Amino acid sequence: MKNIALIGFMGSGKTTLAGLLADKLHYNLCEVDNDIIGISGYSSINEIFDKQGEDHFRGLEKIAIADALRKSNQVISCGGGVVNAPKTMELLKKNAIVVFLQADFKTITQRLKDTTSRPLFRDMEKAMTLYAERLPLYEKYGDIKIETDEKSPEMIAESIIKKLANHGG
Repeated sequence: MKNIALIGFMGSGKTTLAGLLADKLHYNLCEVDNDIIGISGYSSINEIFDKQGEDHFRGLEKIAIADALRKSNQVISCGGGVVNAPKTMELLKKNAIVVFLQADFKTITQRLKDTTSRPLFRDMEKAMTLYAERLPLYEKYGDIKIETDEKSPEMIAESIIKKLANHGG
């Protein structure tokens, strides 16, 4: 089976589902944001953005994803903004089955309400605008779309596995 890349807005379930899928499929897990931090010399994604900017971050993201794609049997959990990097998305589309985890904005805000590590959600209007801007890109790049609203991670993982089997992955 090909590598599997999970895309979607923050709070869509990428991290949780990546771990579940890796366990169920006996794949390796790649958390792109963790790999970016590892190669950046910084201690957090926020620090990279604050000190180097988004362009630098996207360059590191492309390196981390290209490295992950050199291996097979990977579940790759991408950051929510990866769809803003067309060349990185081309790499993913060529070397992985891209699964778009769709969640309504209302569901996302409920899932993220107790977190302080998401500075974007201090400005709800900005978060909603970003969600609306990215939604067509997630749709464009996703080979498989999975609705995650009101479903347990186990149910979502089973749906992904079934769709992967039907997708020929």
